Order: sequence, then C-alpha cells, then structure tokens
Amino acid sequence: MSEGLVIGEVGGSSSRWAWVTPGASPVILPSRGKSLLGFNPLSGDADRFVADLHEGFSTDCPAMLDAGRLLVYAAGCSAAPRKAAMGEALSRLWPAASITVDTDLMGAAVGLCGSKPGLVLILGTGMNAGWYDGTHLFTPMPSLGWALGDEGSGADIGRTLLQDALLGRMPETVREELFGVNGPDLDSTLEAVYRSPFPARTLAAYTSLLAGRAHAPYVRDLLLGRFHGMAEIITEFFTAEQRAEVYATGSVAYGFREVLAGCLLDRGMTLMAVEPDPLPGLVRRHHRPV
Repeated sequence: MSEGLVIGEVGGSSSRWAWVTPGASPVILPSRGKSLLGFNPLSGDADRFVADLHEGFSTDCPAMLDAGRLLVYAAGCSAAPRKAAMGEALSRLWPAASITVDTDLMGAAVGLCGSKPGLVLILGTGMNAGWYDGTHLFTPMPSLGWALGDEGSGADIGRTLLQDALLGRMPETVREELFGVNGPDLDSTLEAVYRSPFPARTLAAYTSLLAGRAHAPYVRDLLLGRFHGMAEIITEFFTAEQRAEVYATGSVAYGFREVLAGCLLDRGMTLMAVEPDPLPGLVRRHHRPV
C-alpha cells in the first residue's frame, strides 16, 4: 500500500482526482480531453461510477489504486447515510485504505478559502452555499435540489431557457440562434427531460448553449434574473457580514463570472475568487513537496 494521498472532488455528473505523493508533482485526472463519472448517493449509479473510475485509473495512473488514504469531497453527502454510501462505493476500489468523505461545499471552502473566512458558493448543475469561518462550515440554508430550489444553477437557468423558448417568451432571433429554425421541438424536449434518469443534468446541458453569449440582452437579462433570485435566497440565511466576501466555484459561476460578480455587488457582496473547481486549491493545501 502506497503512502500517497488520493483527493477526489466528486459531483453528480463528473469527478476530478489528484494523486499526491511526497516529493513528486501531483497527478491530476482526468487529463485534458477525457472525463470521469461522478456519483451522487441520492440518485447516482454506484456500479457505473466504480467501474468508470477503475478503468480510468488503471489506464492513466495505476498507482492511485494502491493508495493508503483517500480524502473525498462529494455532492449529496451532507447526511451520514449518504456519506456512508459514498464510502462504500469507494471502498470497492480501495478496500484497505482509510477513506474520509466530506461535502462538496466543505471541499469548496477548503480549496478556495484556505484559512480565510467567507461565504462559499457552489454554482454548477446545482446550487449550494455556506459560511466558512476558516475552520468550520455553517450551512443554515437547506439545499433543496433542482426540483425545489437551486436558484441560479445550470438546471435552473436551463429550465427557464426552455420555458422561454417553448412558451414564445424568447426573441425569435435568439431562439433560432440557439435551437435552429424549427427548434426546440416540444415532444422531443419533454421526452428528453422527463424520461432522463438525471433531469438536472439534462436541464443544465441547455445552459451551455449560452456560453459566449452573456453580452446579448436576452441572455444577460436571463442570467441576471436567475442570479438575483439566488442572491435573494442567500440574504435570507446569511448576515451582511457573513456574505460580504464570496468565494465561488462551479461551471456556471466561472463561465458567467462577470455577470455573477455584478449581481452580487448589487446586493453588497464582493466576489473575491471564482474557480471552475476547488481541486487545485485542495492539492495546494495537502501537497508538501520535499
């Protein structure tokens, strides 16, 4: 068994991993152009997750499978039974390793804030937020998921985008640019969303159509509306002092960071840092080169 440490940042749809060993440069997986599945114990497929990781690690970094310690920050793991489910899945690959599972929000806090206090915001397929005092994470705001909450998330933006397109609330030129002359087709869209095993991912995928278009008036108004809805929820659960400085991560936060920063500033919040994911910060935190 190796003395190395595996650090995992696991979302519902994808995951990223680091192999940290004394005296060597960290190895980050997946490499560019590849992907590794994620897993959310609430709704994910543990068998697929484990099989995909085994194949990816066996091919690109077999030494990782001999790790003696794992530190994994994962979505959907706020409750003890779900942490246990994540640990059980990981133990299939690392049966003899010491495995620690914590929430993705704690991973974001440690990776982005280090020892500094601040409001930590995850804005990707879903949305979650908490206040970090530099050591402990406080989460008074419940995470309701894509059906009941997740304001400002990829799923929320994608749902609103489809509503506008299908209900005729979107400018015709924008609709054609995003979906084509005859799109989106009602029947196929409903089929894709309602029969999807992962509806949040399906909705969030439509948000990617907005990449590079944040300057367009319709798109900017859409983003501002959803981000303001998110900011309003945040102000209900965190004091002005707690939410003054925001550290954000996730594909939506990073991809639309200028719009997000302006929206937060309107509510007295300053976006101090934004990253696609917290893994680089987690590696810096735990890597001790000799």
